[in-house]
Amino acid sequence: MIESFVLKLLTGITLMWLLMPRREVTDGFFRIQMLVALGLSVLLVLVMQPSNSLLEGNSLNGLNTTGTRSQAGNQLIWFAQLIAAVIAFSGHIVWKLGRRLPGALAIYTIAMLCLLSLVTSALAGGVNLDSLNLLLSDLGSAAVLGATLTGMLLGHWYLTTPTMSIGPLAWFTKVLAVAAVVRLLMTSLALFRFGFAGHDLVHLLWLIVRIIGGILVPFATAVVVMRILKYRNTQSATGILFAALILVFMGEMSAALLERDLRIPY
Repeated sequence: MIESFVLKLLTGITLMWLLMPRREVTDGFFRIQMLVALGLSVLLVLVMQPSNSLLEGNSLNGLNTTGTRSQAGNQLIWFAQLIAAVIAFSGHIVWKLGRRLPGALAIYTIAMLCLLSLVTSALAGGVNLDSLNLLLSDLGSAAVLGATLTGMLLGHWYLTTPTMSIGPLAWFTKVLAVAAVVRLLMTSLALFRFGFAGHDLVHLLWLIVRIIGGILVPFATAVVVMRILKYRNTQSATGILFAALILVFMGEMSAALLERDLRIPY
């Protein structure tokens, strides 16, 4: 469960780097971001086990992706994250030296390695409708996590570079709104296909936390921050993003618990 959450978080962060308007952001931000990626990649390398299973057991109501992930799949993810960690460390150095071209290459490489790992994890049971559903769901979660965390860290960066354009932070609010809508669609699809398979109050509470923290809060945060940025108040925007990040983490961890118990990516 922790492995899946960290992988989605790391993939979301690196995809945000890849897509964001990097020219408007100073080098120091990416230097720090490389250390964030380094830490998460190393954590994945440490928690990956040769016999980890993506989904354990069988469920009549859940996705048909059960079974043990192949050792080759585990090794591919482990090796990809090991390379990502090495590149992140190198990327930290080149961004510190102000070399934007090698730094951009590091961003592209890490993002592709993380995306490869996420696809490998989601398609562990083979390519079918259920595994594609799981992949799209994971990408939606990764986008929400990545946009919230990276946007919040970028907001903090304005404390050191207050003259930087607010364009990148405004871009993150739009991406966060879109990611929340995508996450809503994937959760709605899971509810439409499988209904609510929980049989006790705990699962229901997890689903409520998932919807509030992982969908409603990110969308509301994007709307509020977008309005705040009209007044160039980056500190207030950052504070709201920080508070939202806690709730988003709670929402995604609740979703991970539901997926573990019910085999359904709510």
